[in-house]
Amino acid sequence: MLSFKPKYHDKIKTGSITVSFRDWKTLNVQKNKIYKSYNLGLLKVLDVSFKKLADIPLNEIKKSGFKSFQDFKESFEESARRKVDFKTDSAVKIEFEYLGDDIENKKRVMGKVTPMELFEIRQKLLALDENGGSGWAVKILLDLEEKGPLKIEDLEKAIKIAPDAIKMNIRKLKELSLLSSNSKRFYSITPLSLKILGILKRQ
Repeated sequence: MLSFKPKYHDKIKTGSITVSFRDWKTLNVQKNKIYKSYNLGLLKVLDVSFKKLADIPLNEIKKSGFKSFQDFKESFEESARRKVDFKTDSAVKIEFEYLGDDIENKKRVMGKVTPMELFEIRQKLLALDENGGSGWAVKILLDLEEKGPLKIEDLEKAIKIAPDAIKMNIRKLKELSLLSSNSKRFYSITPLSLKILGILKRQ
């Protein structure tokens, strides 16, 4: 089981935290397995391996929720409850993806929904476009369908939306299970998105 302090939950849910380092002597989780995290939801392990603490780059530290190596060191040692040698000791590095509060969320992402649920999601997507007045929501999905996984910077250029606005828009699309992201912060459409786009193209 993977557990996280409550202060990290929101960032995990929004995809800001996608990496965790544990003071484990064995690989207690397996790649491609889904685990229930207490008071958080379901997490899918994308990769797991041992990594020397001294070799962890700053970008991975930031993906684990820390601004600096010093912040990471203090937190890691507190969790380990022992004196850690950050020059020679190793940790277990876990890359993961947040799937949602329960397995029903995962089924929804995969497009396993009833015709009524499909209709409701389509209406919510169209409502986002109507409220925004620029059709950004469908544009994002169509762009990702055509070009494949993209970083947020690429979407900003393609859709021509301000950085703050596109982050908010992406969060809303993820809440509808229409977008997913990986540990490298590339966004892609879900099988549910393909179903919705298929309906819109036929209309």
